[in-house]
Amino acid sequence: MARANRLRRPWSSLKDVRLVSRAVLAVVLLSTVLGIAHVAASPVVPPWRLELPWTSRTATIEVGDVTIEAEVSDTGALRERGLGYRDGLKPGKGMLFVYEEPGARSFWMKGMRFCLDIIWIESDTIVGAAENACPVEGASDVDLPSYQSPEPVRYVLEMPAGWLAENGFGAGTPVKIHLPS
Repeated sequence: MARANRLRRPWSSLKDVRLVSRAVLAVVLLSTVLGIAHVAASPVVPPWRLELPWTSRTATIEVGDVTIEAEVSDTGALRERGLGYRDGLKPGKGMLFVYEEPGARSFWMKGMRFCLDIIWIESDTIVGAAENACPVEGASDVDLPSYQSPEPVRYVLEMPAGWLAENGFGAGTPVKIHLPS
């Protein structure tokens, strides 16, 4: 009998199999619960909020006597996203929307988290602006106000709210846009 016990395989009894099965099940359940807890504790981050380059091109813009750097938004997808879902702009930075031809432009604050000056530019001149345009918290898309260019424009520059007033700029201020090749 002693000899038989020495030759016995470690998992040969039903009791041993049950113990191992329970241990494996416990590990799987614990892993699952911890995984779910980790996912639940982690905020869901939409792809547009990831710290990725928003555009690969920047333009240098001279507005009056101030030079700024602006991200170029010249495709449908970039224009649609604009500055939405960001938390702000760094000083001296903006976004320039570039269109092939002058046209009536309409902008809204969908997904915006900060206020803007929306500046309409045509023929190297500011032709108007929507100053201090702010997001409307809790408003549905259909209830968001839209801001219209006063005339057809080829360029729209977005800067932090108050930027125009801070620099004393308005309609008639000259603008030079240096787009990358």
